[in-house]
Amino acid sequence: MVTISISEKRNPIPQQISIGKGATLTTWGAIKINQSHFFPSSFQLKTDDFVLYIDPVAIETTEKADFILITHAHPDHFSIKDIKQLLKKDTHIICTVTVFKKLKNITDKIQVMKPNEQLNFETLNINTVFAYNTKPVFLWLKAHPKSKQNVGYILTLKNGVRIYHAGDTDYIPEIKKLNKIEVTLVPIGGEKLTMDGEAAAKIVNEIQPKIAIPMHYEIHNNKELSRFKNLVNKKIKVVELGK
Repeated sequence: MVTISISEKRNPIPQQISIGKGATLTTWGAIKINQSHFFPSSFQLKTDDFVLYIDPVAIETTEKADFILITHAHPDHFSIKDIKQLLKKDTHIICTVTVFKKLKNITDKIQVMKPNEQLNFETLNINTVFAYNTKPVFLWLKAHPKSKQNVGYILTLKNGVRIYHAGDTDYIPEIKKLNKIEVTLVPIGGEKLTMDGEAAAKIVNEIQPKIAIPMHYEIHNNKELSRFKNLVNKKIKVVELGK
């Protein structure tokens, strides 16, 4: 049984970064997964046009969502409680089919997406990309098998800024096709659940964004975080929001 709560080690001040004119990324910081203090993949993207959340879990805000995007159904990414808290009448939820099965009675504004699909709104374009494991956790079993059709997201704002949220994935061939990304959010936790810091740095160096943000790691794991930061090309700004 996995229990999720707000970590007592969470910074009481939400961490935020500007990613272009009129656009900010915000995180509410560490959560506690059983006994592990963990920086999750949960973010708010706010622009002059909309408020969007990706994988909201244990967030602390009353600001309602125009869009909620869920990468997959694991409890450190998918929280019905948080989704209900953020919902308003016209909130659009974009998710995978496994998430849809758990949400279909909450709202009728749900768009199911598979990898390699696109959804266009007036002020936002949403593209899905593959997110899966190549290495098994035990025997042949993978935490995020390709067959589940979990996704990462590429968000293109009205001003042309493109943001890549990788979801839970290993270093996979499909990521090599990504281009013109300004902000990349990548998991670095490793342990056969996602890529580790070395693989994440390799992806970042291939994509060459202006900003790279590590996510999905235990906050005491300074070794992995340092390895990621040291391996990323010095021309790319690494922003640590999990402080």
